[in-house]
Amino acid sequence: MFEYYKATIYYYGFYSLKVFMIKNIHRIVSKIRTKGAIVPSSRFLVNKMISKIEYDKDLHILQLGFGKGVFAKGVLKKISADSTLTVFEVNPKCRKYRIYDPRLTYIEDSAEYIHKYAGSKKFDHVVSTLPFASLPKDICERIFEQIKLNLKDGGKFLQFQYSLYSKKDIHNLFDKKPDIDFEILNIPPAFIYETEKPADIQKLIQQSQ
Repeated sequence: MFEYYKATIYYYGFYSLKVFMIKNIHRIVSKIRTKGAIVPSSRFLVNKMISKIEYDKDLHILQLGFGKGVFAKGVLKKISADSTLTVFEVNPKCRKYRIYDPRLTYIEDSAEYIHKYAGSKKFDHVVSTLPFASLPKDICERIFEQIKLNLKDGGKFLQFQYSLYSKKDIHNLFDKKPDIDFEILNIPPAFIYETEKPADIQKLIQQSQ
């Protein structure tokens, strides 16, 4: 009898989800394309990703993509009073979720133009939530180039994705295989890429120009 009720609950739960997906498919696809997510990232994903940074000194961190601010809130809880967090967000609808903290600089522009705002400033680490898998290839290439130019030597680039679609691009970023972690307690489950900018990357950039 228990198995019967279990199967019934499972069936109707799945059926309800299916109906919801059908009714909202256009909105869901639109969200995935523009935000890369259906719902905000879970605290488990946020904590696992930002815990890959050491916060034992003052840091200048760059975040690409703000969304509803869950990653920014997590970073701000960890960084020191003299650290800074610079966020790029292209979607004007995310403006209402802005966090008013003196350490936070919120820039409503594309990550293709980091250099216009950073100047000669380099960032210790880059945390990205951008949906590279759904962005045009030329935009992805320009953003990755900006990450190269604006990340300090030895700095980390952290990125989460829902697939391994961007693995090759992140490998090519610094010509090294990224470490990949996985967080199942998220909707949907997510892969976390971690790579580090080598000290000689500036020479490689100059040689490629």
